[in-house]
Amino acid sequence: MTTEFDVLIVGAGAAGLAAGRLLAESGLRTAILEARDRVGGRILTQHVAAGGRRIPIELGAEFIHGLPRASWAIVREAHLPAYELEGSQLRLQDGRPLTEDEPRGGPHEILEGMVDWLTKQPPGCDMSFAQYVESIGVGAPSAEAAGNYVEGFNAAEKNRIGIASLARQQRAEDAIEGDRVFRISTGYDALPQFLAAQFTKAGGVLELQAPVRKIEWRSGEATLSVRGANHGGFRAKRALVTVPLGVLQSDAIEFQPRPEQILVPARALAMGAAVRVVLVFRTRFWTEIPGLPLEDLSFLSTPGSTPATWWTSMPDRSALITAWAGGPRASALARMTAPGEALLEHCLAALGRALGLPISKLRAELASWHTHDWLRDEFALGAYSYVPAGALYAPERMTCPVENTLYFAGEHTDLSAHWGTVHAALDSGYRAARSVLSSLECPGSE
Repeated sequence: MTTEFDVLIVGAGAAGLAAGRLLAESGLRTAILEARDRVGGRILTQHVAAGGRRIPIELGAEFIHGLPRASWAIVREAHLPAYELEGSQLRLQDGRPLTEDEPRGGPHEILEGMVDWLTKQPPGCDMSFAQYVESIGVGAPSAEAAGNYVEGFNAAEKNRIGIASLARQQRAEDAIEGDRVFRISTGYDALPQFLAAQFTKAGGVLELQAPVRKIEWRSGEATLSVRGANHGGFRAKRALVTVPLGVLQSDAIEFQPRPEQILVPARALAMGAAVRVVLVFRTRFWTEIPGLPLEDLSFLSTPGSTPATWWTSMPDRSALITAWAGGPRASALARMTAPGEALLEHCLAALGRALGLPISKLRAELASWHTHDWLRDEFALGAYSYVPAGALYAPERMTCPVENTLYFAGEHTDLSAHWGTVHAALDSGYRAARSVLSSLECPGSE
């Protein structure tokens, strides 16, 4: 049996839910088909008992970067409690603080110089970040530090990510005060859950555990086939695909016929790698280490180790520390340590070396640990997208409707250079939904 709709949306992540809500509230018969048994996509929150209360553990998206309108509109409408991160930032090595200021030619200065340099070049100038750093002739330590920063923040490879996209991203972050960082105190999953509730309240149909495996389409009609015996077919006038870039690139969804005008630019983009491990301890023992100013620690950098980036939940004083690795270091860590005890031991050893503590002390303090393997997750196949050198055209091309029938959204299709963020996904969903509405309202659009 085939169920008929006006619009079918593939994926109940931020993009799919934002689009679905707008379409359902506009009166269209809309269904979202989600492969997982939950909404949120790469927003994944676990709520665990710790210190006599339940705390949110973020295994996917965690922060709201700056003041993006799309995210804050939902936070305010849903009355979600949020707070800005506060506390100290510290660099440690072998239990000793590295307190010297960033050297001349450090990561931030190199990035600022890159933006200025690019504005003086002919239109279309692009190269990899590694090529740019080599071209300006900075010293090896500064080049390595800048490369590590770009790879860690963007979950990218410095030999692939383009400076044109980095410059656009830098300007976009400045426009929304992206250096300010916020967290939803009850857990990021409250945001997609609110959108899902509003979607179904407006009459939308949400189908979980419904992985789409085939989309057969012709102008004005799309039929979606779902894996599993509990679902029939789904047919609609329009189909909006919001799966992560890695899934789209893997051909996990079969298109008949193939929309090469979308799939070609999709292959030009890249899906980044990241490993995150959240360590929940019994106490905030690090605040009592003699000689280290860790009482208000927020972010910790441990140069030369993997992971090299750590953070706490400050100003919330939960006893947890998150370990983060992005880009090639994350890929290497994932290959070296399957997401089991070996990964935990590696992170505890790295943190112990940084703090100057024996690993036995950290094991004794550990209450639980949490991770999610996004690289091997068949419904993600990576952390988030970035734009390689020469591919700045690709996100915009992916926003073009295919014969007013197939539409695509997701953070990788963002037009404002906020790739890899929840607010980019939300904006892309709204953009695609408006395009669908326009096509259905326009006479002769079939």
